[in-house]
Amino acid sequence: MSRILSTITTLALSAVALYATRKSYIAITNLRRYEERSEKAAKHSETAARELYKTRATQGSSAAAIALSLISSFALCFRTLSGSATSSTAKYGVPAFNIVAIAAAFVHNRNYWKAKPKVPFVGGINEGIEKSKEIRQSFVILGSAWVLFGVLHLIGG
Repeated sequence: MSRILSTITTLALSAVALYATRKSYIAITNLRRYEERSEKAAKHSETAARELYKTRATQGSSAAAIALSLISSFALCFRTLSGSATSSTAKYGVPAFNIVAIAAAFVHNRNYWKAKPKVPFVGGINEGIEKSKEIRQSFVILGSAWVLFGVLHLIGG
């Protein structure tokens, strides 16, 4: 693949990963507004404690997959811009690993949040639920970008 095309794809990947990072940050911030209340409820209710744990785990797995993608895309971008040769592992392994991580986080996020109804008069939680949907949408875009990156390297060598 030409250096110009490789640079464009890695820059696009980095931009999409930054977008997903922003969405994740907003969702976590919205949910953290209710952290204190949730922790108090968790002390008195096993269900509340379980939900708090699952919420944290879901947001954590999403953030980890996004961070991995962001770091990977930046590393590939800097490597491309510096003119360094990209190894087969970087060309094929990094996209494959990111696709798996994103898919796992997507499924984890979807399985938890799909059954969560919006709560009347609790805007922050509702916004957190909505942002989680947006994170899943950004996972689709990010995963597709990694697939495109991998395919372009397969075709272009």
